[in-house]
Amino acid sequence: MSGLGWALRRLGAMEPGEIATRTARAIRERVAPPAYTRWSPGAAFSKLFKGRAGEAIASSRWSHATRAGPESQAVLADTIAAARRLEHGRATLFGAEVTIGDPPDWNADPFGAGRWPDAPSRSIDYRRGDVAGGVKGCWELGRGASMLTLGLAARATGDRALGARAQRWLEDFVARHPLGHGIHHTSGIEQAIRTLTHGATLALLEPQSDATRLAPALGLIAQQALQCRDHLSLGSSANNHLIAEYAAMTVTGAAFPSLRNGSRLLRAGHRGLVQETLRQIHPDGVPAEQAFGYLPFVWELLLTSFVLADAAGYETPAPVRERLAASLEFARVMRLEDGTLPGIGDEDDGRILLADERASRVDLVGAALAAWLDAPSLSDRAPALAQVLIGRTRPASNAPDGRHEFAAGGYTVWRHAGTVVTLDHGPLGLGRLAAHGHADALSITVTRGLDRVIVDPGTFAYQEDPDARDRCRSTPAHATVHFGGRSQSQMLGPFLWGRRATTHVDECVWHSGERHRRELTVEPARLRWTDHVTGRDARLSLPLGPGATVALDGTRVRVQVGRTVARFEAQGLEPWRVEAAEFAPGYRRRVASQRLDAAFTGSEASVSIELGSA
Repeated sequence: MSGLGWALRRLGAMEPGEIATRTARAIRERVAPPAYTRWSPGAAFSKLFKGRAGEAIASSRWSHATRAGPESQAVLADTIAAARRLEHGRATLFGAEVTIGDPPDWNADPFGAGRWPDAPSRSIDYRRGDVAGGVKGCWELGRGASMLTLGLAARATGDRALGARAQRWLEDFVARHPLGHGIHHTSGIEQAIRTLTHGATLALLEPQSDATRLAPALGLIAQQALQCRDHLSLGSSANNHLIAEYAAMTVTGAAFPSLRNGSRLLRAGHRGLVQETLRQIHPDGVPAEQAFGYLPFVWELLLTSFVLADAAGYETPAPVRERLAASLEFARVMRLEDGTLPGIGDEDDGRILLADERASRVDLVGAALAAWLDAPSLSDRAPALAQVLIGRTRPASNAPDGRHEFAAGGYTVWRHAGTVVTLDHGPLGLGRLAAHGHADALSITVTRGLDRVIVDPGTFAYQEDPDARDRCRSTPAHATVHFGGRSQSQMLGPFLWGRRATTHVDECVWHSGERHRRELTVEPARLRWTDHVTGRDARLSLPLGPGATVALDGTRVRVQVGRTVARFEAQGLEPWRVEAAEFAPGYRRRVASQRLDAAFTGSEASVSIELGSA
């Protein structure tokens, strides 16, 4: 899509008030930009902080959120191992090992697809996939999680060389990327995350008699927090990006008592986080973005912010704690045996603190959230973040078997003896963009133990592969009904939807008028559903987990995944066929899979599945 075409469609998703706000902001940036945007990071420190850099770091409240020492070696084993790999130029991004320098080339795509220009940020179009293979890899490295890994490992092991490397990388990044320069200042959420990782890294460095060299890092943290304040993702963009921006304001204002007007920044950020927690998490705990992969990322932003705000005297309101507790219980019900959630909606492996811990992010961040809430943890296998951020852990408990309804968010979950079945009857996503939602209404997933029988395909790509991006969001990629290979809602761009389907518990009305109603019954080791359709060329698609073996027999199918055998029997469908498909266990990671597909013979079809052991 051309830049002009995208801009026009994006404009169409905005209310008049948002257009006016964005226009006024753009004019201000051109005519009378805030003074802090013109300062170097070093100058920003001298103007925005009171006292010396060493004093600002020593008084930082990040000490309340970075508990690491020799006693942490066992719990931080993954982080320490990752720090040793970083010493040898190897980093892990999106589950893949990449080679990096010392310090890294911050403008290069770590997967070798090219390099972003060393130019003013406003001149760079980060949406282009032809410059350096998409921006996500470069951004991920620039978030600064590797510096934090080095700092934590240095504290846990006492190896000062690791801390020196963290400081060297931090100083290099700040020197090469002052505010407004380069690819890393083209997105507010990237700036927001760096305020957290850079602030935590500074707190982990060895105390220095002369910390003048670290003043620019403090200055850039403050500049980025102010930039977030002045460029909030309001209106149609108000999703997890807005939470990140409020988190940057809250954490920066709370963490640094010597920041001039820091209390004002903290107050505004905290107020925004309270509001967005209640808006972006439904009362039943379901994330309003309809993107489960973002849930631990949002938890991490909120939890880090509230921990530091609490340390600064800002108590978290009871309704917010209750909403986060509901979110934790939703995750407990949805959680699969391997510690993940079904791959519903978008996921980009977002991580902030302890980015190199190998545990499931749901379990890792969930354990910290549970400790803060004094609630049962999701798992006993991932205590690291709880120990570092909260200083304690809580015993784990599992969700009870049975049927669990989440009416506000639009999901029903059945659990029995390790089998988890989900039905999605929620809206497309959050707000006018629904940026991270997929066209997956009335889709199901079926998991038995570690065996994924019927899956959500996950997230194949973002900007770097537009065709794959469209495929993974499309209705035919999901375990539901499609009409002629089309999607329930209208795609207008990689993070933009037009006319939308509407969903009412068991019925989906397509944007183009077709209708699909699904009646699902789940019993131990058996599920059955009936699909009623109104529209031409109706087909049923059922994506299977990777590694599945399929034996077709007309309208009957035997599928084996791991130790699970699933026997499908259909009525009202033509004989099944097997199609090549893809499954993404994580962002940017795609493996070959298969899906079952069959055409309707009339306006109604039924499918039953018997589950057993191989």
